[in-house]
Amino acid sequence: MSLLSNTLIVTNKENPTREYVKSIMDARWSVEVYHREVKQNCGIERCQARTSRAQRNHIFLAISAWFEQHKRRISEKITLYQQNWDVIKNAIAEHIRD
Repeated sequence: MSLLSNTLIVTNKENPTREYVKSIMDARWSVEVYHREVKQNCGIERCQARTSRAQRNHIFLAISAWFEQHKRRISEKITLYQQNWDVIKNAIAEHIRD
């Protein structure tokens, strides 16, 4: 069963093609994944800054961290979960050595 078979899509575009709707849904999903990754892995929600400048700096650094992680995942052809496990694995190995 297709995702779009039970979904009602409302648009102001006349006669959108199935391919057009699918491309919009794919792009929307990519944005959802980006937001989840930034929130879960880059600490964007953990900001406790009071001033707007500090909040902007925190958001900028969180997005920059996500961008660097994303570039690494693309270049090394690994998933987000593999990347996170690499960090955990190295921390465990370091702890065991000490």
